[in-house]
Amino acid sequence: MSNNDIGGFARKYLQDHEGQEFPRSSTRERQLTAEARSLLVEYLEGRRSEGFVWAHYAGFEWEDHGPDGERLTILFGPRFLEIIGSNLRVLLDDIRDGRLNRLREMPGARRKQLEHSNPDNEPLIRAIRAFPSFRSILEEIRGDQDEQRTRNARRA
Repeated sequence: MSNNDIGGFARKYLQDHEGQEFPRSSTRERQLTAEARSLLVEYLEGRRSEGFVWAHYAGFEWEDHGPDGERLTILFGPRFLEIIGSNLRVLLDDIRDGRLNRLREMPGARRKQLEHSNPDNEPLIRAIRAFPSFRSILEEIRGDQDEQRTRNARRA
């Protein structure tokens, strides 16, 4: 096929389809169906983080907490997260769909700044607590509590 044949084909195709919209050469789709595998919780001091698997997700409760705050409790199997802050509603759709993959406690200065102007509509997270705590789970796994009881019983 010569270059003239290709040009003639293209011209004829364009003439036959004149006035029609052509599909774009590239498109992209927002990943609304993508799911996060786990939720990583990062604490303010930066010395610990915890992961919660979305396969264990059982539900949430969102409620008022004091005059200027909210509490969001998320249940993951035998554990739960308690998130204290404001503007937590923006997290609900991502929680329902299992798409939320990271939560971070926010430094006070940043929270105050966003309380006055929050153009990206960020949740203002004051505190995150996990129950049972990471430390108590470690103690149970290690048997630290049994060892302490045994030591205390020997002293008596």
